[in-house]
Amino acid sequence: MGIVLGLTAALSWGLADYFAAMASRRAGSFRVVLGFHVVAVALLALLLVLTGETLSDLSRGDLAWFVFLGGLGALSYLCFYRALAIGPISIVSPIVSAYAAVTVVCAVVIGGERLGAGEALAIVVVFFGALLASSDLAQFKARERIALLGILLALVTVVAIGAFVYGIAYFSSTYGWLVPIFLARGFSTVFLLAVSLRGGEWRFPDRSPRLLAAISLIAVVDTLGYVAFNFGVRHADTSVVATAAAPYSVVPIAFGVVLLHERPRWVQWAGIAFVIGGLILLGLFA
Repeated sequence: MGIVLGLTAALSWGLADYFAAMASRRAGSFRVVLGFHVVAVALLALLLVLTGETLSDLSRGDLAWFVFLGGLGALSYLCFYRALAIGPISIVSPIVSAYAAVTVVCAVVIGGERLGAGEALAIVVVFFGALLASSDLAQFKARERIALLGILLALVTVVAIGAFVYGIAYFSSTYGWLVPIFLARGFSTVFLLAVSLRGGEWRFPDRSPRLLAAISLIAVVDTLGYVAFNFGVRHADTSVVATAAAPYSVVPIAFGVVLLHERPRWVQWAGIAFVIGGLILLGLFA
């Protein structure tokens, strides 16, 4: 069940990335990120009211950790989209897709989880496949000089979002599936709003119903990914769920083939095959 929920998270985050890319062409990536964060927090607050969840049991120490997680979340989005603007996407995307490796390391080092030999092999196969599937080696070879800043920002994104995902999952054992998502996403939104006010990017020149609907959809599917992940760690180790969620970058590729008639290279098809094979292994050994 944990693997299924991890795959659900991967599908949700992959859909969010695809629709965010489409919406960003009209409104800009930062405005889309800010917009769907605001909508997501509003939806999560409504869920808190409807489910009767409260923040009364939250300790000051844990509140400080959620502020820290919010900063990590905001940092990951800011670095990711800046990296895409600077560095070659064909190199930045594979680097960022390895965020789940950080989550797995956190689960083993902080959470004390132990991996069997079969699970470790399956995790390596899935990560290798995700990197291949989201890369374009032809473009990599064609570029003589790589924007170093873009690569460094991508590496910062890997660490920040990997720790962010683990932090939310970690606190779900104490506060349930909803409160950690609400607090982490809420503080991320506060940080993003602060950046937008300073840069004047809080204004939305395009307020068309189509764009607003797209931003709302992104908020729903992105949040659904965290919900699925948090429920997943109730049924399996965080390292297993994180590995199942790792190939989210394959989803935009699939949409590109079906909707945009793109033609992935053989190395990307090979990566998809590795992902599927690794997930089968993970299901056998987990």
